Amino acid sequence: MGQNKIIENEEEFLDDVAAFHEQRGTNFERDAKISGKSISLHQLYHIVMERGGYDKVSDERMAWRQLVKPLGLGHQHEGAMTFQIKSMYYRNLAAYEIAKYWGEKPPPKEILENLTAKGGNLRTRTLENYPIPGARETMALGDGSESVDDEQRTPRPERMETEEPGSGSRYPSRNLRQDPKRTQLFQPDTSASRARAARSTNSPQPMPPQHNYSSASSDPRSSSFNIQNYEPRQPMPLTLRPVTTPGSNPALFYQQKALAKAQSLPRPKPDPQQFFRHMIPSMGGPNIYLRCLYGLRSGIPEEQHFALHHLVKVSFERGDKYKFEGFPLLAESLLEKVMEIMPLVYGVTWEVSYNEPEGTAPEGTLNAAFGTPDLANRLNSLKSRFEAEDDSSDDSYDRLEKLNEAALVLRNMVTLDENAKFLAPFWLFRDFLTIAISLPQQPRLAEFRRYALEMAGWTTRYWEMQPKDPLYLSLLEYLASPDRAMLLTSLQAIIRIGIELEPVFRLTDVPLSAIQRLVALVLLEADDELVEPALDFLYEYSAIYENNHELLAASPRLYANLIPRLVALLNHNPTTTKEQILSRPKAQRNPVPATIPQVPADLHAQLLQLQEPARSSRWLKSCFEESREDDITQIAIWQAYQSRFAHNGAMPAAEFIKNVSTTFSNAQAQVINGPQPRFIIKGIRPRRILVDLQGQPYFKCCWENEKVDPSDAARPHAQKHVCNVWQASRKGLWAHMLNDHLAVPRNEDGTYDNNATAEFHCRWQGCLRSSPFTKASDIGAHLRAHIPETAQAMEKLIYDLAGMGPEKEPEVTEHTSYYTQIDEYGTPAGISFMSVMILRNLARFANKHGAEYHQNGSTLMDRLFGGVNRDLWHAFNLNRTLRPWVGQLLALVEKGEQQEPRGVKRDHEGEDD
Repeated sequence: MGQNKIIENEEEFLDDVAAFHEQRGTNFERDAKISGKSISLHQLYHIVMERGGYDKVSDERMAWRQLVKPLGLGHQHEGAMTFQIKSMYYRNLAAYEIAKYWGEKPPPKEILENLTAKGGNLRTRTLENYPIPGARETMALGDGSESVDDEQRTPRPERMETEEPGSGSRYPSRNLRQDPKRTQLFQPDTSASRARAARSTNSPQPMPPQHNYSSASSDPRSSSFNIQNYEPRQPMPLTLRPVTTPGSNPALFYQQKALAKAQSLPRPKPDPQQFFRHMIPSMGGPNIYLRCLYGLRSGIPEEQHFALHHLVKVSFERGDKYKFEGFPLLAESLLEKVMEIMPLVYGVTWEVSYNEPEGTAPEGTLNAAFGTPDLANRLNSLKSRFEAEDDSSDDSYDRLEKLNEAALVLRNMVTLDENAKFLAPFWLFRDFLTIAISLPQQPRLAEFRRYALEMAGWTTRYWEMQPKDPLYLSLLEYLASPDRAMLLTSLQAIIRIGIELEPVFRLTDVPLSAIQRLVALVLLEADDELVEPALDFLYEYSAIYENNHELLAASPRLYANLIPRLVALLNHNPTTTKEQILSRPKAQRNPVPATIPQVPADLHAQLLQLQEPARSSRWLKSCFEESREDDITQIAIWQAYQSRFAHNGAMPAAEFIKNVSTTFSNAQAQVINGPQPRFIIKGIRPRRILVDLQGQPYFKCCWENEKVDPSDAARPHAQKHVCNVWQASRKGLWAHMLNDHLAVPRNEDGTYDNNATAEFHCRWQGCLRSSPFTKASDIGAHLRAHIPETAQAMEKLIYDLAGMGPEKEPEVTEHTSYYTQIDEYGTPAGISFMSVMILRNLARFANKHGAEYHQNGSTLMDRLFGGVNRDLWHAFNLNRTLRPWVGQLLALVEKGEQQEPRGVKRDHEGEDD
């Protein structure tokens, strides 16, 4: 596996990780579980690598907590689950990531798997910059009191305690009790169990070693000792322990030395105040949230800088908990701070007043209670203090930086719905957005304006606006912005206006150039993030009939050019499924019973040259074959034989039946008892393919003749039966059909008259041609196409016509279905749905007001949808998600407008009054 590559197959991935851990000598938890729930390490690895790897996720605060939801662990105990997820990745995948993905050497397991998952920067962790942590080792090594020379110097030999063989004897309690003599009763030790505490631990007294002898006469301590039976002492095994020295294990030696030195250092004195902080609440001071709030309200630049610096971090990391309603005057303080953009850019300071009546605001005053009515005119009359980039001082840049931080705090906080609802009633906040969005188009102010546009995107949903609203007009100007981010955020802010309110916002007074640009944006192929809001804007625009009148009057071909693109987007990025539909079931057919073949003249002549019983045996082998399960009546086979050889010395019936059993070893003449006894021959059946005396098959005529039944006078009808003529060659069969069935005339030289004209009908079994041929040459060529080239092909054709060929599989039609995007409630959404909604708006308008645009016999509906009707039916057939909406669109196009109940926001297309 190359670098920066991830194995997609989960089993192969787990096998690769297991092999890596086995080579590394560490444990691998293949079946990882968190809180009793199985976790896919492959999925966890994918998620972490998409976010930049272990080090990148660890550097971002709350980043590991964001992995709880993608792994499906729920929302309870997220804090505990977060550390478990990090530890699971740390133990199993961190070293694998460094080695396999980044292609680097991972740190040793002593400073990776053997430690906890605290901290990050694993890719730069080494033994030199990350020593194995100890109780006080860091203090010893970081003190600097020991030089490098001292660390590398060979230590002085220390006096070690001597140990006798069997050193375990210094601890009597750890020795095993000696086995007493067989003639001596065991007496347990009744001394105190803690008596050993009285001895000195510095100089332990070893017990004398116990020696076992085979008999009492061999023990020198016994009274029955005999010198002749003396046995020398058995050698005792020595207990050897390696001594840690700078030569044998330098790393462990210096680590133990540093640890011993750190433990010998005096402990730092505790802070006296730490014993009182839990008793006196005020000694701890305000928390960071209140400190930032008070610092922001203080007006002191240093305190405000501190507050803004920390509020940016708090609003980003704790945005789900940091709410305006929990901190009074926080919103007002932030608004007062961002309003300082006015003196910075324009050099004027407007007073904020909450006491002005509705609809009025004195010069230089903002009506914070009801909104400033002439705000747009005031802004147009102002002039920027610095037009060029080099006109501003360092102080201006510092002030702008702090204002950007204040705007960023507001932007982070309004992303929470509770905060957006809290700020929506603030008219001062609405006026601020108008001022910020209308700032001069200078690069230094781009960040501030971007934050203001994003704030508008989160709060306009709670505002009711009029077409002449200053904020709405300011947002429309950004539809011509060359900056993609500005264009996207302004589109989102406009299309969300009032969607949380009952009154429906009417999107009017949009410049034609803005609509033309949005239509051009719809043609983008690789930017769905921009195409979707553009379609949403066009949907709300086309739902108002006054807009359509204005657009058709100014640019008649714009809608006609847009519609083919909208139809193509109906199947945008679908999920494709293929279904197999049974179009023709498997044929259930019974084989056609075989009939006894008629012997042709040439084969009959060959048989006449033979004498009985050889003649009947050869005839039987040509017309019959062995079959254990089949039978034939004796009268049927005897009549067939008599019909061919009655005038040529035929055998008697009894001898013929006996000769059948002689010819076929499995054939037996039997009598089936019953009301009418049946005389049969078991074990043979008629051949479907007639063979000659050498076993070569014949060609059969498959011509269907019509035979009139004269006995049915009331309902005379023609019955079809297949010709039973056999020919030895393909040419003979062709001549037979021309002569006997078609009666094609011949010339004087015996050849067929190719120019003969008549109605020649082909009755070959299975032929699909119903019209007759008029020339003999045409019917002759047609019959050659029916006759197989070889006898083997003829045999296959006969079996197929009899229903005994290979069974044909049922015919299956594969149908492809498209499923486009849906939301969490199962409702269609996204680019495809917005496309069909715009098409419905235009179809309604064309049905209701199309008469006004009738030109040269062409209706507006024809000009708009005439060229895409087939594509609409194609989308209707394939797209299962949008089929109801596309069906309604087709009904509007072909039958006229249908009355539909009105809804909210998405169903106000018909509101034109």
